[in-house]
Amino acid sequence: MSQSLDVTFKALGHPKRLAILKRLIRRVHTCCTVNAEEECCLEEPTCDFGELKEDLGISKSSLSLHLKELRHAGLVEKIKTGRKVALQVNPDRLEELKEFFEISIDQQTRQWMVDKVT
Repeated sequence: MSQSLDVTFKALGHPKRLAILKRLIRRVHTCCTVNAEEECCLEEPTCDFGELKEDLGISKSSLSLHLKELRHAGLVEKIKTGRKVALQVNPDRLEELKEFFEISIDQQTRQWMVDKVT
């Protein structure tokens, strides 16, 4: 994994950061559902800073701090266009986490089966 797991899980350990990530993931899901026949473009599944701040009901400084942690963990990407800042989930990082959990679960299942047989 490109980022260490402890940094990632620390970032996900705060309820507001988890809410931010869920919000960004939901945005991607909504975009891809609406545009199912077309390829999702990068502009659509983003949230701007103000939108996130309003949706989550937190201050600008608090949101900035949480986003810094999520970016440090590689979970969120910032896209700056002029003065406007948009945010999106990093799909590559989510895929890495998904693979980590799939491998971990697969290993646990195999171990359980071995223990069950012996």
